[in-house]
Amino acid sequence: MIKTTIIMGVSAILLAVLSFIRGGWEQLLKGLVLSGEMLLQVTPLLLLAFATAGLISVVISKDTVSRWLGREAGWKGLLLGALAGALVPGGPYVFFPLAATFLVSGAEIGTVIAFVTAKNLWTVSRLPMEVALIGPEITVIRYVITFIFPFVLGLVANFLFSGYTEKIRAGIRELQKSQETKS
Repeated sequence: MIKTTIIMGVSAILLAVLSFIRGGWEQLLKGLVLSGEMLLQVTPLLLLAFATAGLISVVISKDTVSRWLGREAGWKGLLLGALAGALVPGGPYVFFPLAATFLVSGAEIGTVIAFVTAKNLWTVSRLPMEVALIGPEITVIRYVITFIFPFVLGLVANFLFSGYTEKIRAGIRELQKSQETKS
């Protein structure tokens, strides 16, 4: 978390210097105002996404998550993870906290990968816009072509990274604890 914060801080400083060089104070202030507007737009969604993820972790028992999304669920876990990914609305501010909650609560790594992959490939909420902009034929072709990917990537993740699941869970818990101590 500290490394990521440092990298983002250095990036922000470099971009601020670059915007100042390109357009002076006016350009720099314009960029800062835009970032403030984005922050105001995203903050409610972030708060609700983290609240949802936290509430899921206390409402749904770890045994239930393990039974439905864990190793013992097998292919059913991959199917449920992919289906949840397709149905969950919102962008990365919503689905990444949910993915972390699923993993910490006992979901298998492949199920979480199927969830994230399906979220990016099959988002149902995007379907009407996709049909309107590129047409129903291309939309159907895209869904047919991408149908297998969440399952295949979930299986590959289980095969290659199943041994790292506990280490990843511990890392997420550590991040969560560091956020709790800061607030």
